[in-house]
Amino acid sequence: MSARAEARTALLRTVFLLIGAALFLAFALLGISVAATGREAANVAVAVIGAVLVLALLVAVSLFPGVRDTEVAAARILLDPPGELVDEPVDRRRHRWRTTWFVLAHVLAGGLVGTSLVIGIPLAYSELPWYAATAALAVLLALVVVIGAGMARLAVVCLGPTDADRLAVAEQRIGREEAQRALARDLHDGIGHALSVISLQAVGGRQMVSRDPEHAAESLRIIAETARRALDELDHALGILRDEPGPAERAPLQRLGDVPALVASYVAGGAEVHADLADPTGVPDLVSREAFRITQEGLTNAYEHGDGSVIDLETRVGDDLLVSVRNGVPPHGRGDRAERSAGRGLAGLRERVTLLGGELEVRQVDATWHLVARLPLPPGQHQDRQHQDGPR
Repeated sequence: MSARAEARTALLRTVFLLIGAALFLAFALLGISVAATGREAANVAVAVIGAVLVLALLVAVSLFPGVRDTEVAAARILLDPPGELVDEPVDRRRHRWRTTWFVLAHVLAGGLVGTSLVIGIPLAYSELPWYAATAALAVLLALVVVIGAGMARLAVVCLGPTDADRLAVAEQRIGREEAQRALARDLHDGIGHALSVISLQAVGGRQMVSRDPEHAAESLRIIAETARRALDELDHALGILRDEPGPAERAPLQRLGDVPALVASYVAGGAEVHADLADPTGVPDLVSREAFRITQEGLTNAYEHGDGSVIDLETRVGDDLLVSVRNGVPPHGRGDRAERSAGRGLAGLRERVTLLGGELEVRQVDATWHLVARLPLPPGQHQDRQHQDGPR
């Protein structure tokens, strides 16, 4: 810190102490009036009781709700504290007496500084030689600087965060990070899937535009619908980032019941998918939504990195919910596909499955890629349901 900045800080801290001096003067005058009443009554006890009452009044004032906010603002602006101050403590009761101690220190330190400056300087120059009075003034100013620095450190102790405040801040930070990761997963899964479907339909439509115009028109319809749904999902995600949540009906809420339509979008573009789907009735919404995302990511990976052969998709409801995707892998793509196991898509799937207490298995056996997710279901969900053949 430069000398100019240090001088400015010392001056602002002196202003803070002079505010305390003004408060000290107000309460001191009240105490003197009570003490004077005691002397007139020739009763020392009255004077003592009066002083105690003045101190009690000061403590009571420090407990007013707005006093802490005022002290925090003044300390942050004038004291330049070497640490963090808390505006909204988690438990104000734990901060109440800490605020009282700081208010008392502020008033008493201000009274000491104010009295020294108002009485000490004139007295020194009237009773001492000029050089001794100047030296006394320098010592007094140094004392003011030291007291100001002490008040800055005391502000961190009395007005700074407690362990509960730090824990609350850490929990909020973790919550924000988890929400950001979840949003990143949703964007990766939703937008990535949409781009895969659009690419698939565009290729199929281009090949069919002259031979089968109706098929090409259907591909264009699917592209438009998929793009519109992706834009809605992107708009929903941006609204969350801006704290502007859109209408609930625009939120992406696909569940297992939407998997047949998901499969159909790939089949319509020429992919060969063998789907053996369980009846999703009774599966909890949270598990159903996450299972849809897992299925979506599995099909996207199979389409983007597979060898173009049949993609086998299976869902099964028993003691847990099983989602299985199998597809062939081209020999030249094994290394690239293995490297993708640590990519954002599969990493996001692992986070989803782990949060639900499930297991995710991703492996390559010979020329076949396997993705198997198991999500636990609540008790009473154990009976197997009849499977339904989906699009092929």
